[in-house]
Amino acid sequence: MMASKAKLEIVDGPLEVGKPSPPRYRTAIGPDGQQVRVRMLDPNSSTFSADFLSSFRANVRCARAENRALGLDD
Repeated sequence: MMASKAKLEIVDGPLEVGKPSPPRYRTAIGPDGQQVRVRMLDPNSSTFSADFLSSFRANVRCARAENRALGLDD
């Protein structure tokens, strides 16, 4: 078995992931029977890390807005 020579790089500060591609959505039916918009990500895309980060931030933004509407703290 050959050991791989992985190079470890320590990064101080945020990583530059680049600009995400425009979001694509698909409509699905949720467990309660309501229509839900689902954001689609292409795992083979060259901008996957930027798309994933953008999707995560959008999900957090929506969850915080829902919590504020319910009067809950973040």
